[in-house]
Amino acid sequence: MNVCKTGKLLAGTGLSDITPPPDCTLAGFAARDHRAEGIHDRLTATALALQKDEETAVIVALDLVSLSRNHIDYLLKRLEASYGLKPRQILINCSHTHAGPVTDISEFDLSMNELCPYRGDPDYLDSLGENILKAVAAALDSIEPAVAYWGLGETHIGISRRASNTSLYKGPASGDFGIYANYPNPRMEIDRTCPVMLIRNADGAPRALVFGAPCHPTTMSYDNYLVSAEYPGEARRALKEYYGGIPALFLQGIGGDIKPRQVAGETKFRSGTYDDVALVGKELASDIIRIIDRGLVPLDIRLKSSLKHVPVPLAKGWDERTYRRFNGRKEPEHRRYWANWWLGKIVRGEEIPETVDVTLALMELAPDLRFAGVSGELLTGMGLKIKRHFTTGITLPLGYTNGVVAYIPDSDVLEEGGYEAVESIFFSESMPAPWRKDIDSTILGAFDTLADELE
Repeated sequence: MNVCKTGKLLAGTGLSDITPPPDCTLAGFAARDHRAEGIHDRLTATALALQKDEETAVIVALDLVSLSRNHIDYLLKRLEASYGLKPRQILINCSHTHAGPVTDISEFDLSMNELCPYRGDPDYLDSLGENILKAVAAALDSIEPAVAYWGLGETHIGISRRASNTSLYKGPASGDFGIYANYPNPRMEIDRTCPVMLIRNADGAPRALVFGAPCHPTTMSYDNYLVSAEYPGEARRALKEYYGGIPALFLQGIGGDIKPRQVAGETKFRSGTYDDVALVGKELASDIIRIIDRGLVPLDIRLKSSLKHVPVPLAKGWDERTYRRFNGRKEPEHRRYWANWWLGKIVRGEEIPETVDVTLALMELAPDLRFAGVSGELLTGMGLKIKRHFTTGITLPLGYTNGVVAYIPDSDVLEEGGYEAVESIFFSESMPAPWRKDIDSTILGAFDTLADELE
């Protein structure tokens, strides 16, 4: 890795293939009942390294539903050993494609299906880590003088999936799953921010493109059994073709409760096709091109970063008696499985956690522009609160960053209830209870601390 001491920006890129075997177990939908049937398009790890005034930042974009904290820690340790990078200097963002592989080997089996256990392939996971590191190494080893430009616009590819009739979400967590179903809600405020950063080399030629959008890559549903990067991959391909093949990094934003508008009907979502995926991706690419053609402005990059593992409190009152209730015969199978998981821990004398760590990160690209990374599925309410909490400059919240522990709702969603607030914990090995309702102050207060600690 070169080091620039002249105050000039250096940038480098790296790309590697992280496509799993064609018969992998796909992540994202527990309703799938068999392994993948093939590969529709390849998955990639794309890295961008930035260096200015001896400070380095690395942004990694992955075509994966998520990476566990263990995987993240492994990558960070390797990069610190090889390049001296600190965890705060690295943002690892997953697109959250629901057509990517399972990336965990936990005994917690979401599928409840003996023929198709919901676990990752250890051999693939070993190669996945190495291929991600290859992309980062290529980026760090190829840095050269560069100039950055940026712009901000909107995309309308997404629509809220939380029902406008909030009475659908009321009621005890043990109610029928149907009351927690997701419905299109065009009246719900969502984030439509579409950031763009273009890196050019010293000769002015495009070197890399970074863009983002807030929307679940779930154009297709559980009936898709092909590996795919989904709409982010389609958008990348269109942009690479338009800009002569330069690497393009997609960053997922406030997308936890947002679904592609393309598959929204008046009262429900349909399962999309690969034609729908192409339409969503091309629409996003057109939005990016329009922002660039409107004119990007020079970005005087001055890097600072901070990172913190924040213990976020869980709701009180979820105990052995609660787990035995959810283990009742009238409960759906996924709740009974979850309850048994926690009852087993109690029988073995293991302590049930009262908090769960959420990794928060700030990466300041310039004094008036920053990424706010959250290791969870960032819902609109919390994402907008983070975005508006910073009173100066522009803050771009990124979900699925440096791991994924759970949905990250705000106190309003926790009060409403629903899938993201309660029901989703029954699919989690790390959540013995929903979040406590003061989550807003915990998350926002931690970001205040991170802002004070920027290095």
